[in-house]
Amino acid sequence: MDTVSQPRQKSGQASRSNRRRREKERDNGRGKDRAAEQDRKGPVEHRPDTPREPPPKRARTNDKGKSRDTEFELGEPPNGSSRPFDIGDDFLPFVASDSEEKVSKTQESHRREKALEREWDKGKSREGDGDGSHDRDRGARGTKRKYEMIFDEDSWDYRQRRQDLYPASRKAPWVADVDWDSCRNVAEMLHREVVAFVRYMSPSEVEHEIRGLIVAHVSRAVADAFPDARIIPFGSYETKLYLPNGDIDLVIDSDSMAYTDKVTVLRALANVIKRAWITSRVTIIAKAKVPIIKFVTTYGRLNVDISVNQGNGVVAGKIVNGFLSDMRGCGLALRSLVIIAKAFLNQRGMNEVYTGGLGSYSIVCLAVSFLQMHPKIRRGEIDAEKNLGVLVMEFFELYGCYFNYEEVGISVRNGGSYFSKRQRGWYDSLKRNLLSVEDPTDPSNDISKGSYGIGKVRQTLAGAHGIMTSMAFLRAGILSARREGRTYPLRRYEEPEDMSILSSILGVTQEVWLSF
Repeated sequence: MDTVSQPRQKSGQASRSNRRRREKERDNGRGKDRAAEQDRKGPVEHRPDTPREPPPKRARTNDKGKSRDTEFELGEPPNGSSRPFDIGDDFLPFVASDSEEKVSKTQESHRREKALEREWDKGKSREGDGDGSHDRDRGARGTKRKYEMIFDEDSWDYRQRRQDLYPASRKAPWVADVDWDSCRNVAEMLHREVVAFVRYMSPSEVEHEIRGLIVAHVSRAVADAFPDARIIPFGSYETKLYLPNGDIDLVIDSDSMAYTDKVTVLRALANVIKRAWITSRVTIIAKAKVPIIKFVTTYGRLNVDISVNQGNGVVAGKIVNGFLSDMRGCGLALRSLVIIAKAFLNQRGMNEVYTGGLGSYSIVCLAVSFLQMHPKIRRGEIDAEKNLGVLVMEFFELYGCYFNYEEVGISVRNGGSYFSKRQRGWYDSLKRNLLSVEDPTDPSNDISKGSYGIGKVRQTLAGAHGIMTSMAFLRAGILSARREGRTYPLRRYEEPEDMSILSSILGVTQEVWLSF
């Protein structure tokens, strides 16, 4: 028994001595740490009966040695409590669990700002409360916002929304009153459908009156802020060539705005429009050739574009009205081509110049040139207003398949002509396939040079012509079979859309349907 218990007693004494030695080393280490911390902080005299003074504020400096705003370091205890570890300038406390002490409100707001900055840096948009209050200029982040607006809105989402419309939502209500049974051939079918489509999409008196009320509202708000300002509508509103969801183009003629920076003027106009409760969201496009502001009205949900001291638009509207009235026998044909082309490009997001598409004025000039240079119309062999369907297909064919964009430019002056881009000096080796259209008011101005996406527009027009051609052959076969009695109805009733040709490339979407 003694021989067994003796080693156990010696081992127990050794373990106790080792434990005492480790505790002594730990105490010595703590003392050294406290001494080092005391040396770092410096000598501090403190008596129990004297309240502890808070640590002084330290002025942080940047790399150049210039002092910044004096404030506590992030994470520094304001009441002078001891810090368990070193805290740097960029330190941000992290709460590991719910049992830890709650973070102060200042630190919580700082962490929230950091999170927003990280999301902003990643390119993600902030979601606000819907009134545009979350939008701010990137260059003034962290300062008080004066204007709630968007600068140079990215158009990619806009184009994608137009191109990704569900085909099932597209309808052809214009064919409801078309009498297909009395048509002798496909040309007559397409002509009647074009007439029905233009009649359906053209603005009614009520629509035009509603737009007039909006123009009056905007004019009154701008005149109250700028007494010398004069609002002049132009473009498709003046010519009545607008679609149900088309824009209202306005120009402000003001002497006081002419001597002020354009961006400053546009900001002031945006502020005036919002204060008048005309809209809650304004987009400023300041980097375009013609700076404008864009917004959607609260009542009516109509798009409005406003420019400042741009008299060319007013003159252009008068020229278009002159073409509509002076082109003998082609007034209805011009209106039909313009409305169909605008509707076709609008549904595909290709009707805005700042997104690379064709503007309204360029479309009108293309249609005018097409009618002026049409060989059969020039020789008087056909009546343009009785062959609208054929003219529509030939319009898509010319500008989609055969027109030489690289070498030829378009002029509608003096009865219409083509000119060489090289001789005019408009040829660009880096942008060879751009469309060149001479401004009727200024021969030195190319009104379509900003349409950088004309290649895609051309491919789309060519594809539309191919679709319409195939549909025309199919409808011709159906007509021939019906006349010869080689058809059998599989349904008790027939849908008018079954014989439509335009519905293969056009349709009335929900946004257009709600505009009526």
